[in-house]
Amino acid sequence: MKRLISIVEGHGDVRAVPILLRGWLRLEGLIGEFFVPDLAINAKGCGNLKAAHDPRAHRGIEHYVGSALRARPDAILAVLDADDECLKRTADNKLGPELLARARAVAGTVPVGVVIANREFEAWFLADLPALRQGGAVPADAALDSSVGPEERAGCKAAVGRLLGEPYEPTVHQAELARALAFSAEARTLSPSYDKLVRELERLSAEARTWRSA
Repeated sequence: MKRLISIVEGHGDVRAVPILLRGWLRLEGLIGEFFVPDLAINAKGCGNLKAAHDPRAHRGIEHYVGSALRARPDAILAVLDADDECLKRTADNKLGPELLARARAVAGTVPVGVVIANREFEAWFLADLPALRQGGAVPADAALDSSVGPEERAGCKAAVGRLLGEPYEPTVHQAELARALAFSAEARTLSPSYDKLVRELERLSAEARTWRSA
């Protein structure tokens, strides 16, 4: 089986992102072809991924890609939140391409991808709300103000808490919410970064099948 290793920024993501990846693989009929470890590599902070490379301090995306390479992966995917940083950057200085170039410099021929959730991972839950309701992850009558797009909303975590009817805790709720995501076309339209996730998974899964023989 092909090994897809994930790198994340926080404790809630450690379980949620592998569940998310397996959900997409299952939807595409690839779950028997790819192995995703139950726990992602945890950078313990978005700043540790974005920082300049310092292997002794465990900082920089290069360090975490190096850790992933020790598992002999067929593909590596890093997922992190944009927060407000992408709003501050110019079109010719985007965070995603910068981190991807740095990751590729370490990964060599191993397929690698970087997905920046705009502004937070939880925006993907808001975009795919019908799937969360259908899967029982939130109450059937949970609703949002549709006048504000998922990626335009400040405080996505608080909005998810309102859907749940209780304070949202990533380490408690994130994995089960991720399990309910359906990657619908409508959700991907509402959240371009969610669409980017799907496109990167499509690319990485295709490249993983052939890179060792290239």
